[in-house]
Amino acid sequence: MSLRIKVCFFVVMLLATTVLNIAEYSHPQTVQAAAPTSLIKWGYYVQQSNSLDSVRQNLSSLNVLAPYYYNLDANGNVGGSDQAQVTRLAKSLGVKVIPMIKNSPGYDDFHKLLADPNQVKHIIDQIDNLITYNGYDGINIDWEEVNASDRPLLTSFMGQLYAKLHPKGKLVTQAVVAKAHDATSGWGGSYDYAALSSYLDMAVVMTYDYSYAGGHDGPVAPISWVQSVMAYATSQFGPGKVLMGMPFYGYDWNLSQGGNAHGDTYQGILDNVKQNNGTIGYDDNFQEPFADYTQNNDHHRAWFENPRSIAAKLDMMKRNNLGGYAVWRLGQESVDFWPVMRLMNLPTASIKAFVGTPNNMFFKETGHSLGNTYHFLGYWQNHGSLAQFGLPWTEEFEELNPADGKVYTVQYFERARFEYHPEFVGTNNEIQLGLLGVQQTKYRQNENPFKPTGAFASTKISYYFPQTQHSLSFGFLNYWLQHGGLALYGYPISEEFQEVNPEDGKSYTVQYFERNRFEYHPELAGSKYETELGLLGNQTLRDRGWLIR
Repeated sequence: MSLRIKVCFFVVMLLATTVLNIAEYSHPQTVQAAAPTSLIKWGYYVQQSNSLDSVRQNLSSLNVLAPYYYNLDANGNVGGSDQAQVTRLAKSLGVKVIPMIKNSPGYDDFHKLLADPNQVKHIIDQIDNLITYNGYDGINIDWEEVNASDRPLLTSFMGQLYAKLHPKGKLVTQAVVAKAHDATSGWGGSYDYAALSSYLDMAVVMTYDYSYAGGHDGPVAPISWVQSVMAYATSQFGPGKVLMGMPFYGYDWNLSQGGNAHGDTYQGILDNVKQNNGTIGYDDNFQEPFADYTQNNDHHRAWFENPRSIAAKLDMMKRNNLGGYAVWRLGQESVDFWPVMRLMNLPTASIKAFVGTPNNMFFKETGHSLGNTYHFLGYWQNHGSLAQFGLPWTEEFEELNPADGKVYTVQYFERARFEYHPEFVGTNNEIQLGLLGVQQTKYRQNENPFKPTGAFASTKISYYFPQTQHSLSFGFLNYWLQHGGLALYGYPISEEFQEVNPEDGKSYTVQYFERNRFEYHPELAGSKYETELGLLGNQTLRDRGWLIR
């Protein structure tokens, strides 16, 4: 959380003539602050378009929003303003609004404010006024670049803030630097966990930037480090007060040129890898993915988070009985993260085995079931079952459809994704197949097989589709016509060409369609398996970090 926003609006409050001494604080017994009672799902919001888009799409999956509305300047004035549309949306969904306030001055300049009793009182009064006027649920203090020697002053400030807000039932929270022991010097030296515990309802531990932009390439938040930081934090604050910070961003190092890494979003890193024919790996020790690609003859290495690493951190959070998580920040993630955040594990994680029934089958091969709550089992059975769709890899869950931006109940299979469309209930379109072929070839449109071909008059053995400007001929045409056609496969989006199958490493003649890939298997010529469907469900799940088997 290193952003700095220049602001011009100042809220000035009356200065008090006396200041409480930290030793004089007593915690009111008759007024109970609105302390959290369930798992906290906290998201930071900044005033950027991608962050706003994420709030609109995913706020219902959170119960605390921490918008970056306010900044403290070197004169002790709090500047910034409420963003009414975001605050109203959160309140309408029952999501607590706890704005973040950051300090612009650092180190010695910030010392001048903390060491001045009048300035401390001035700052606290302004915060109190903002909370009251806007109806916030509390405040999130993010004081960074604080001298280690100012440790007592920082604790004193939080104590006075708590004494002001706690009797009013407002939450006092603080973002604290991650550390695995009580370091009293350096970046984390100013945060006295034990002393701060008495004055915080929640401590947001910033467990990220283990490897940072100015250092060597490496994981942003390796699981063993996060575990050690959480162990120390819970010993000081108690597990219920600790929120585990989770990064939604990554860093990209140019290993050829050297210098600082640049921060990037999840999707930005994936785009660079795809566009430059790079590779993605996963470090099981760090529980974090990495990517390598070459751009302009320079070797790049990126470390970032994906759904698998997010699931690993959430599992650790649950095992340690932490108060919840806090993500920095909304808008840097992919839609792939949210099913994991809602389910608290990968959608591909096996469920408990059970004895199947005609209306709810269990598949031990994948550890998943297929039922008729949304008529998925009936559709699977009536349209080709295993040969067409393969085994289920997930249960039913809600997911944002990238094709239209709407949320549907879906289920993934080895070869397909089922989508339940309630707007078409009772019709043949109630269940539709996801456009996995389109998703898988998003970055391949400049390759020759995907470029539009010249139009021609269709015949019985070769059709031309003006909708996609591609043709379909011979054996693939026959298979398409006999096994479901447009409804199951969509239009062709490439011509036939040779491609290596990632499942077995062999080269086959293939053709891509909106919803799947046809593969010609000459070793099975003359049998019903001569043409097989590609395992695009598997590929999609692996690309998203969901399928690790």
